[in-house]
Amino acid sequence: MRLGFWIGYILGFVSLMLLVHECHDWAHFLFARIICGCWGTKGFDTWTVCASCQALPRFQPYLYFVGPLITYIIIWIGFGQLNPKNRPTKRSLGFALVFAGIPFVRILAAAVGGGDETYGLRLLFQHADGSNRHTIAITGLVLVLLLTILPLLRAFLFLPSWIQKLLLFPVFLVAPMYLDHWIMQGMNQVLAMGFLKQEFMPGVPFLMILWIFLLVEILILTRKNLLSLLDNLD
Repeated sequence: MRLGFWIGYILGFVSLMLLVHECHDWAHFLFARIICGCWGTKGFDTWTVCASCQALPRFQPYLYFVGPLITYIIIWIGFGQLNPKNRPTKRSLGFALVFAGIPFVRILAAAVGGGDETYGLRLLFQHADGSNRHTIAITGLVLVLLLTILPLLRAFLFLPSWIQKLLLFPVFLVAPMYLDHWIMQGMNQVLAMGFLKQEFMPGVPFLMILWIFLLVEILILTRKNLLSLLDNLD
């Protein structure tokens, strides 16, 4: 019973995580189309702006913010669902939403002076001589921590026992980062082999659209597992 639940839960969570990743990247890709007036290209964990884009210098900082904005909205929806006053099903979904946004990868990227958030801040505020680069990096890290610490704290408190807090919390914090990387690299390799590489729409291969439909189908089939986590932790 529990083994069957956890198999379904892992499949559901991974599909949700990958869909959040897609929402993040599609936000970059579609915003680039809006500001440029032409299509770039979309890979499984990459996106480009069309070479003829004239508006890029003006809007480039915001192009980097729009992807994280979608991710943080999803994480904070999870935070709201984790409210202790909510039903167990809502709280279980909230737990999945917080970690599906892979908050740890955002923290790590900012900690080493990278990530969309810090890069966008650099484009907006860094001096030409780079004299304030450390200030920008610290600001980016503080911003990311402010946007992730409270949802992570509520997710930590959601787990009923200390054994679960000390075992499950680190797994959900770290494992999604590696799973996302490995799966995206694998899909990029499949795409590089030419499988369903024909464009479904400008810059977007058919394989990517099929991939999204597959993830949605898996999520629909496993949604009950995502909603019943709390019941299976008791």
